[in-house]
Amino acid sequence: MSDSAQNNGETAVEEVDAVQADATEEVETSFAELGLSKELLQTLDELGYEKPTPIQAKAIPELFGGHDVIGQAQTGSGKTAAFGLPLLDYLDPSSEETQAVVLTPTRELCIQVTQAMRAYAEHLEGVEVVAVFGGAPIREQQARLRHGAQVVVATVGRMMDLISRQSLVLTSARYVVLDEADEMLDLGFIEDVEKILRMCPSGRQTLLFSATMPEPVARLAQTYMYDPVTIRVTPRKLTVDSVEQAYVMVEPKDKLQRVVEVLKAEEPEQAIIFCRTKIGAARLDRALSDKGLRVKALHGDLSQGQRDGVMISFKEHKVPLLVATDIAARGLDIEHVTHVINYDLPNNPEIYVHRIGRTGRVGRTGRAITFATAKQREDLKTIERVVKAPIGEWEPPEERLEHAPRPRRRERPVEPDDDGTVKLFVNRGRRGGIEEEDLRWAITEGAVIPEEAIASVRVLDRFSFVELEAGEAEKAVEFLDGTKLKGKQIRMEVARS
Repeated sequence: MSDSAQNNGETAVEEVDAVQADATEEVETSFAELGLSKELLQTLDELGYEKPTPIQAKAIPELFGGHDVIGQAQTGSGKTAAFGLPLLDYLDPSSEETQAVVLTPTRELCIQVTQAMRAYAEHLEGVEVVAVFGGAPIREQQARLRHGAQVVVATVGRMMDLISRQSLVLTSARYVVLDEADEMLDLGFIEDVEKILRMCPSGRQTLLFSATMPEPVARLAQTYMYDPVTIRVTPRKLTVDSVEQAYVMVEPKDKLQRVVEVLKAEEPEQAIIFCRTKIGAARLDRALSDKGLRVKALHGDLSQGQRDGVMISFKEHKVPLLVATDIAARGLDIEHVTHVINYDLPNNPEIYVHRIGRTGRVGRTGRAITFATAKQREDLKTIERVVKAPIGEWEPPEERLEHAPRPRRRERPVEPDDDGTVKLFVNRGRRGGIEEEDLRWAITEGAVIPEEAIASVRVLDRFSFVELEAGEAEKAVEFLDGTKLKGKQIRMEVARS
């Protein structure tokens, strides 16, 4: 770590982006071309990894080149392999000293990263990956460390505890990863992270991954990293087509009663109800329980044992409703969540996308219902622009209304996707008796558009999407918007911002 880096923390926000690599383009390279060992390539082949994700393609060569790396990437971008694969190739299996540490904000992420690292190390003889986290017996973790662990994946608090007990020594830790650093900041761990970094060798290689880059995280990077390369990964397409999105406009005082009405009308098989704060989550949990609903809460004020119990109950379908904060829900991977309820509007559209991505998995259609106040109308419009889909007003599922609410019109000109198509939104779906063949018939016969101009038709439960060649989209809207299909009026409009 250079003296200039140590002394210029105040200019972190401006300087940290000095070197950048854009990781949004298509990946043309292969894992073999990235310089990974044959053992790791064998494992990747067995795991079914076909080609690197953008962040892997950009980060791995930089890490092999010895550079410090800042990765701005969301969960699901492949960041664990991006730092984990070169980390494993870096190790000396003949030495039992701790050569690499990965710091995580939560127990759930710690376990998830450890499982991935052990899978990647399948054919690396002598490499041990040990997880240490709170809520588990510390003596068992101490015993594992005594037997040797080249890689330690840890939550911040448990690592500090083990260091204080002299069970973990970092003098040989020349590869240090900070995973989801913004979450560490939110949980109040940044000071301890700094203490841990100061215990590691000055010649270490440091990697920092964070979905966002708030000023304290940027300052930490500037202070404790040497000339880092910044790699930003922005998803090319944030639209979640398998999720039906709706909003409920509500006065703050009526929010509880309205969410009860929505839950009783929707009857979700399983739903995650997101709150912005742990106090709000605890309060809503009690209020819904008082209303006779079967619900559990997941937030930072619970002990680890309580959190484990809640997650097991939800995963095993013993309770249908889970009230959670965003941080507590990290690492919670449930395949059959039918609904996501945004009781509190998230702070930014990326969090919204991450939340609603919890539903609509494994080929199913999910439902995302967002509660907003009159003051949050502009925030809702911003989310619409980001997800590139209209968010209509919520309708009770049992009502088959003749005239469904019409999504807000776009004032900006229509821009086709990269493939030259334009996506159209149709306000009817399977519940309205509409099938794919019906929409294809309406387009080809009603709007007299050739079949080959239809790129795709996707019929969901409550609405549908049609992708047409750009030159035919406006014609389809002109001829079909407001007409009847199978006895019900349909509304059609361009879905893109």
